[in-house]
Amino acid sequence: MKRNKTIKVVLFVLLSLVWIFITTFNLGPFGSLGKLTTYKTGLLSVPLQSDGIQKIKSDQKLDIYVDNVGIPHIYGATKTAAAYGLGYMHAKDRYFQMEMISRIVQGRLSEFLWSGTLKSDKFWKPYEFERKSEEILATYKKENPEFYAYLQAYSDGVNAYLNNNENTDPLYKALGTAPRKWKTEYSLLFTWYMSYTLTYFDHHIDQQEILEKLPGQEITYFYPLQPKGINTILPSGLLPSTTNLPHLGAHSLETASVENAQKEPSLFDLGAKLMTNHKFYQGVGSNNWVVNNTKTKSKNNILANDPHLYLTLPEAFYEAHIVTGSFKAYGFTIPGVPVIASGHNDKISWGITNGEWDLVDRYKLQVKNDSLYLYEGKWIPFQIKNYTIKVKGKPDFIEKYRSTVHGKVIKEENGQYYAQHWYAAEKSNSVKAMYEVMKSKNWDGFSTALKDYSYPPQNFAYSDVDNNIGIVCAGELPARSSDYIGQVLDGSKKYTPVKALDAFWSAYNPDNGFLFSANQQPIQNNVYFGAHGSKDDYRAKRIYSVLEEKKNWSVPEIQKMQSDVVDISLNDFKTLMNNYPQKEKYNSIVKELKNWDGNMKGDGNQGLVFEMLRKVSIKEAKQFAKNRLQVKQEPSLQNFLKYLNDKKYTLPGGDDKQKIVDAIFKRTLDTLTQSYGDQWKKVTYKKISKFDINNMMFIPGLGEKIDNIGGNVNTININTEKFHPVFRAVYEVKNGNIQAHTILAGGQSGLINSTHYKDQIESWRKGEYKKSQFVANPAKLEKIITTIKFN
Repeated sequence: MKRNKTIKVVLFVLLSLVWIFITTFNLGPFGSLGKLTTYKTGLLSVPLQSDGIQKIKSDQKLDIYVDNVGIPHIYGATKTAAAYGLGYMHAKDRYFQMEMISRIVQGRLSEFLWSGTLKSDKFWKPYEFERKSEEILATYKKENPEFYAYLQAYSDGVNAYLNNNENTDPLYKALGTAPRKWKTEYSLLFTWYMSYTLTYFDHHIDQQEILEKLPGQEITYFYPLQPKGINTILPSGLLPSTTNLPHLGAHSLETASVENAQKEPSLFDLGAKLMTNHKFYQGVGSNNWVVNNTKTKSKNNILANDPHLYLTLPEAFYEAHIVTGSFKAYGFTIPGVPVIASGHNDKISWGITNGEWDLVDRYKLQVKNDSLYLYEGKWIPFQIKNYTIKVKGKPDFIEKYRSTVHGKVIKEENGQYYAQHWYAAEKSNSVKAMYEVMKSKNWDGFSTALKDYSYPPQNFAYSDVDNNIGIVCAGELPARSSDYIGQVLDGSKKYTPVKALDAFWSAYNPDNGFLFSANQQPIQNNVYFGAHGSKDDYRAKRIYSVLEEKKNWSVPEIQKMQSDVVDISLNDFKTLMNNYPQKEKYNSIVKELKNWDGNMKGDGNQGLVFEMLRKVSIKEAKQFAKNRLQVKQEPSLQNFLKYLNDKKYTLPGGDDKQKIVDAIFKRTLDTLTQSYGDQWKKVTYKKISKFDINNMMFIPGLGEKIDNIGGNVNTININTEKFHPVFRAVYEVKNGNIQAHTILAGGQSGLINSTHYKDQIESWRKGEYKKSQFVANPAKLEKIITTIKFN
């Protein structure tokens, strides 16, 4: 009895010690669990945002009506009043996200969070985007007073909210800090953030190896720069009349420098999570397409758009509706930036996809004593500049950055030195160009606005109420030498700043009645856009074939197409199965797939089997590249299967293609049985197609698990480990106006205590949409929960 009592006392003491440790131990950049959960000072002390009618004193005249899914309908007397209202709502729903991104680009994240984000700051700080954004704003103040006033009004609206509501976001409470004041130039930082996400591709070392080791025939076959049979963005038949072919212009680009970031050890390395290793041929991006009145039941245009980005909560976009006397717009904004990236006004609609152009150059350096590099026959010292990075709770971190005339210095693990130049680090007028797009009333205004757009390159699909359609591949492409095909350049030769092509890539009113983009190559010509031939284009082919085949589209059918999960790479595998006899033990796989239509729905077994087969084939392609081609980068799955199915061409020395195919099926069956045993035929694809949406700070418990979902990397409704549609939108011309049908992959609010934090996720998963309220009279709005009046 006494022993039992002793055990209970010991257990009580141990549990008490564990509890004390748990409640006092600091959770990375956050406070202790004890501080986070107290009623007076913790997360529970954060007030919930109130509904109803709110009145706010302001010099601006506007009213904001927030509906039942959190979309603000902003009615202002002027464009600046509307910008003020958008700034107010962005701050209300997404300010933590805005501050995070602006600090990332400035290289000021560690002073806000902790030392675990040093890796991010060490990358961003030397680009000096903080200075560049200030200089761009000063130029706008002098040369574009209208746009400057618009940006300033937006900033005033952000700060109007912060001045009265600094403690409404629980994450600030968790960090033990308050929001910083918003500066007008912060809105310009987001261009570089998106450019990093969408243009920072550096595949050049792998490309150099391919060019050095393989003969021309093998390069053309496995890694073609001008692949045959691809569906380009601009129809080839339209090139002579609608596309201005490039000639060299006079827009000079600068060089930026930064030291190669090294791994920063930490318990919660948010810095590493924020940095991504980008491969040009990763095969993900976005979709947009537009069909004109000759291909729709209503005899009106329909435009569809679904960008594919890394999906978090909150996600990248925010839906908003703006109305002034002469200006009306609706669509998706990026919190922090007062323009609509995808949407419509009362005359035109537009949707975006990433251009996926190669905007990085690599230079191989000859280095001596870890401090000198050979340049024009002389040993030149690295340019050195020290950057001070403030770190929360710790002394300042001083980082020494080295650069050359070509760009930042990178030392790879094998000891080889390189210099890197990232063109998108230059100043950009993209935000202003998007402001002009919002005001455009026709194709001339739209296309003229995009001539000033630079980074990140985007494909803008276009439609208007007069049944015109078009597409613009907008952005600045470096005018590299005619022999440049992605190779590593010689860093010892004289450096001449590369100019941008004076080119405008567009198509307008094609004969076939539709246009689309899925991050594929814009056109086939002698201009180098990037290694598009090194990635699969199954998604682009699927979009083209579906659009070409059908004649009478309706909005519900367009919406269904956005949720399409058919993988047409199955056709190449069916050819493989027909060309090569399979051993009897693999017949179970062959029978599963030969009569299947490629529909990667979550509740089917064939999708599971096929995805295993597809991924195993990619691994075999890697082995093929290593053993036969003797290069690191594998050919695209498309080109690898083309080789296996090619009865006329074999590499010198011969290949036992039957043996390779047998290995693919053996490995597939082994993987299925090892993963699921003999019952693998009863397992459905949703077992492996599910994924998690993380909170933007990667805080456990604040994300969402998505299951029973289909699709893969090749389907229109893309589903990869990281990238998914962040929103879906369909813009329909209707009765001389434009009607939007939209859904967000999350919710309008970034506040974890908001009902709109993730209230649209289930509808997004199911492929459902909500109908927009694009009305000039606020009295016609429905389901309004909150009204905010400024006077």
